[in-house]
Amino acid sequence: MITNLKVPSNDQMIWTVFLLTYCLLGAIPAFGQDAASMPEGEGRNLVAEQCTTCHPLSMSLVKRASRDAWEETVDRMISIYMAPINDADEAIILNYLAANFGEDSSYNPGQKMLAEQCFRCHGEGMWKDLKTDRNGWLSALYRMVGRGGVWSEDQINVMADYLAETYPQGAGQ
Repeated sequence: MITNLKVPSNDQMIWTVFLLTYCLLGAIPAFGQDAASMPEGEGRNLVAEQCTTCHPLSMSLVKRASRDAWEETVDRMISIYMAPINDADEAIILNYLAANFGEDSSYNPGQKMLAEQCFRCHGEGMWKDLKTDRNGWLSALYRMVGRGGVWSEDQINVMADYLAETYPQGAGQ
């Protein structure tokens, strides 16, 4: 017979459920994008796998940095945050990030995401005809969520940034 069994209090149970829920929901944005939304190249899948263990992939996709800055970032992830990346993988990850997300990179995840998500229902002309600021684009994207679009907040922000930059308010008038 067990005599020293401690039953958690209601407060402990509530905090446990809260923390588990928070951890599980915190991982959801990482699934919003995957390696397929990244430029081709050696290291693409490795970057997607390693980076999404801690944060949404979009954090890497929107950043532009020099090779030295990427090296600092990757080193920080390994030394401070204990990312399980060995030396060989670190070199591959660094090469991929510097080549595809360097300071002069023309890759824009919002453009690809927009094409994959919005062109299912809308033609390209719709985006070229509507010109607004970032808040206007956010409003339009959230309306689409209300009509069945299934996007994470990160994806919406990436698309809104791209649209506001590419089709800004007042352009072409």
